Amino acid sequence: MKKLLLFGFIMVSQLLLAQEEKLVAVPDIPHEIIVNGDTIQEYTMPEIFIGVDIKDEKYRRDMIILRNRLRRVYPYAKATAENLVILNANLEKMSSNSDKRKYIKRSQKYLEEQFTEKLKKLSRNDGKILIKLIDRQTGQTVYKLIKEFKSGWKAFWSNTAARTFSLDLKSEYHPELYLDDFYIEVQLQYLFYSFELENRPAHKPINLNELRKQWSKKISTDEFFPSELRE
Repeated sequence: MKKLLLFGFIMVSQLLLAQEEKLVAVPDIPHEIIVNGDTIQEYTMPEIFIGVDIKDEKYRRDMIILRNRLRRVYPYAKATAENLVILNANLEKMSSNSDKRKYIKRSQKYLEEQFTEKLKKLSRNDGKILIKLIDRQTGQTVYKLIKEFKSGWKAFWSNTAARTFSLDLKSEYHPELYLDDFYIEVQLQYLFYSFELENRPAHKPINLNELRKQWSKKISTDEFFPSELRE
């Protein structure tokens, strides 16, 4: 799986560099124990939360995990967007297709050296978020970025292989449509605000306050939606 993610990212890496810069409850399970010669059945009681909303507690744990994932993968998405601008600008200056191919190949080699070991450490869930963030920062899916500089045939097979491991290279980032994407944006803004990540504007402007109001109205009071995100 990690090799697949690495493969996909390295293909995207052809777009990244223009100059050589470093860029649940426990079930009841009875069993017998001996106490002072008497056989007694012992039970494991289900886990009980006292004074804690289970859904709210799960949400908070999930958001901690999400923030950790964002810390790992956001820098790659940011580098993609920043270097894509430089790459396109430099390619426009080249009239020879041969020079363009050499330039892209040199960029790929550099990124293989710089990012291979780091990308091997990413999990499948890290990869899912990375793909979302690349679309957030560039306005293009990973699939489109691959297709732009590779044959459509190779892009098709890359996406097919990725789907086998639940990675959709055509995945788009829509915090206005998908609650999971909204949560990504909320935690991303938190990391920007706390200066844990360097803020770079999304390709398409995002108004977090308007998104919060939208989701607060869309999620009924019978469904779980964190109180701090409601109006």
